[in-house]
Amino acid sequence: MSNDALTAVLARTSHVLLDFDGPVCSVFSNFTPGAVAKELRARLCLNEATESNEPFDVLEYVAHHEPSAAVEAEAELARLETKAVATAAPTPGALDVLRHFADIGRPIVVVSNNSAAAIHAYIDQHALARYIAGVSARTAPAPDLLKPNPHLLLRAIELLGTTPVSCLMIGDSETDIAAARAAGTPVVAYANKPGKRARFSVTNPNAIVDRITEFLPETTALR
Repeated sequence: MSNDALTAVLARTSHVLLDFDGPVCSVFSNFTPGAVAKELRARLCLNEATESNEPFDVLEYVAHHEPSAAVEAEAELARLETKAVATAAPTPGALDVLRHFADIGRPIVVVSNNSAAAIHAYIDQHALARYIAGVSARTAPAPDLLKPNPHLLLRAIELLGTTPVSCLMIGDSETDIAAARAAGTPVVAYANKPGKRARFSVTNPNAIVDRITEFLPETTALR
């Protein structure tokens, strides 16, 4: 099925800002976010005020309410994410897309709220460095600078030495879309789960794809 909106946005961009959890792999496919959050709370001896099953919520709680423990929380979350990516399931077709973008000279920077250390570990484990120009991800306990804040995208654009309008953000969440809008970059939403296409339609991305392989030439994607 053709996607004219995708074709149009690809034609007017030359660089890719790629989210990690979803478009590249399922970070918590074997070590769930709830398990990560639980272990993080236990390691930090946090109270019931942080009962969220989202690890980023725990990090945000610590940063805002127990700042003296923020550096420890960041280090511990990075360790747990690195543990998770060791068994993370690659997104079907993601490697083909990375190769395709590399083949046509479209540089990729991974832009993620996940730990930079965990992302580099996954890249090394799967020998992806040849396809990826850089990583702009979490390196400090500063949750306010994570997406939907455009900070990580702007850092990636600076790393690429280009302009926002030449970059295409690819992400699977509303925060990716919001960050792209704030940074001034076009954005394609990856609707990889039921219900996401309807939610994304409200946010008006430049295009929506249901499969990451829609970024491949049609003849390749159909093989």
